[in-house]
Amino acid sequence: GIIKKKSKSSVFTIMGGPHPTFYPAIIESDPVDCICIGEGEHAMAELADALEQHKDFTQISNLWVKTAGGIRKNDVRPLTKDIDSLPFPDRDIYFRDYPQLRLNRLAFIASRGCPYTCSYCFNKSLLALYKDKGPYVRWRTPGNMIHEIEENIRKYPSKIVYFQDDVFTTNTAFLKEFLPLYREKIGLPFICLSRIESLDEDKVKLLKDAGCVRIFWGLESGNEKLRKEILKRDIPNSVIIQKASLLKKHGIKFRTYNMLGIPGERLEQAYETIAMNVTIDTDYPWCSLLTPYPGTEIAGIFEKEYSCKMDPDTFTTSFFKSSLFPAATANLQKMFVWAVKFPRLFPFIKKLIRFRIPLLFDLPFLAGYAWSTYAANCLRCPISCTWRRGT
Repeated sequence: GIIKKKSKSSVFTIMGGPHPTFYPAIIESDPVDCICIGEGEHAMAELADALEQHKDFTQISNLWVKTAGGIRKNDVRPLTKDIDSLPFPDRDIYFRDYPQLRLNRLAFIASRGCPYTCSYCFNKSLLALYKDKGPYVRWRTPGNMIHEIEENIRKYPSKIVYFQDDVFTTNTAFLKEFLPLYREKIGLPFICLSRIESLDEDKVKLLKDAGCVRIFWGLESGNEKLRKEILKRDIPNSVIIQKASLLKKHGIKFRTYNMLGIPGERLEQAYETIAMNVTIDTDYPWCSLLTPYPGTEIAGIFEKEYSCKMDPDTFTTSFFKSSLFPAATANLQKMFVWAVKFPRLFPFIKKLIRFRIPLLFDLPFLAGYAWSTYAANCLRCPISCTWRRGT
């Protein structure tokens, strides 16, 4: 869009994904010709055909199209029930021109849709968008998944596989069939995303036996009340501690996703998030500042709490930066990794975050984030954070 605007090019510009789906006003921006609402495989194929054949494309389902007479807003089509019918993603177009994207790791997705309705996520709105449009949560067959993985491993030898489903561990029947096949035919270590409460002893053992080396999951807040009432994640602290202990027992390392700046959150409650991460001994802490995206439930909560109207045009390009929160909260987010991995430093960090000196926090943040991201995604990290309580 920026290139088009600067060069006065006639290139057709389309945007898709959650942002235009729930903030469709983006189509009013000068560089944008069209947006795709919801899932876009079929809409994009039809659009490409129409453009190539110089046919009318203004009535394609899922598309909003800018025309001389205004914006044509088409309804979304029913969801694709059989997602095995969708072709495998063409990775060649990226890896051929950008080989650095490979990183000795391949990512795959076994499902569509998430069964949960967290207030800070677009998923609840997506459920409403597709009401009566077919099953929302859909899974590929294990054989179809294995076929895609085998095909790509042959072309792009890799050291680790990453399953990027919103929640890889909810479908027990799928896991029981897929994981033994994966172990037999693929045999590579893998990472997956989970909801911690979806795990039990049998499931964790099944994951471990198949080669699971990392599980990434959202803790979000260490304060039970905020987590339940604001974030809409009704998970008691006792369950979090129990399930984290289960992962430790089976030798599966884990990353916790956390956020600060939750509406109504006091600094002392933010400290509880650090304390919970220390308690469960998370291997790779990760923390962002809340961004109340349009179309999410928490955006409405945020506006009510702070008596303001959220303007997406004022958002920063990173959820690690924000002018919405007090300096102490923003600074604590930057020191989060260090406060969790080195809890002896926490009393000092509490005093340090009161200072308004950005460089004082930017450098530790970059170092901590770089370590946490690298260590969580590689099999062996040469740098270990081990200075913990009593050691």
